[in-house]
Amino acid sequence: KGLVYEGRKVLMYCPRCETPLSNFEVAMDNSYKDVTEETVIAKFKIKDIGHRTSDIGNDVYILAWTTTPWTLPGNVALAVGEGIEYAAIEAGEGNKKETFILAEPRLGILDMPHAVLGMMKGKELVGVEYEPLFSIDAFTHGSAKDVAYKVYPADFVTTTDGTGVVHTAVMYGEDDYKLGKKLGLPEVHTVNEQGMFVEGVP
Repeated sequence: KGLVYEGRKVLMYCPRCETPLSNFEVAMDNSYKDVTEETVIAKFKIKDIGHRTSDIGNDVYILAWTTTPWTLPGNVALAVGEGIEYAAIEAGEGNKKETFILAEPRLGILDMPHAVLGMMKGKELVGVEYEPLFSIDAFTHGSAKDVAYKVYPADFVTTTDGTGVVHTAVMYGEDDYKLGKKLGLPEVHTVNEQGMFVEGVP
């Protein structure tokens, strides 16, 4: 009757035990402790900014933030907030200047000289294509090539952390997975049950 189906669900997982953690284990007393982790801001080169901004040059990068750098090979999309104001900035000094796009409220995270070249709403970035950080065949075959490596709108994007642009790896995060299912993004694991990168991941 179609009442039973096979699917996926994002769960807490232990690569040492190679098993998911149950909700009651995660919720037990003393399950959490405050730790300091490195985060990463990655630059994704835009293929063609087109008519979406004023003249900001050709080599333009979108800056995206992640608390899980190991998921970057699995990146298939970038998420923006449609109503968020984004700034195109020229950053750096001398002949090392580059053009970046990030949320205007997050300009304070930059530790280099910069000048604002133009402003745009997140909805103007939707549909922009960018070059992948890593070349993985599974993300560029069949229907995947039509949807992967583009900017999409998402309501979970905020300007309280990071760059106001969220790196999206479908298989590693509840929000990522829901967005991926909605958009038909490729569902491909880049790590195995032991947390090691699988064959085919550079």
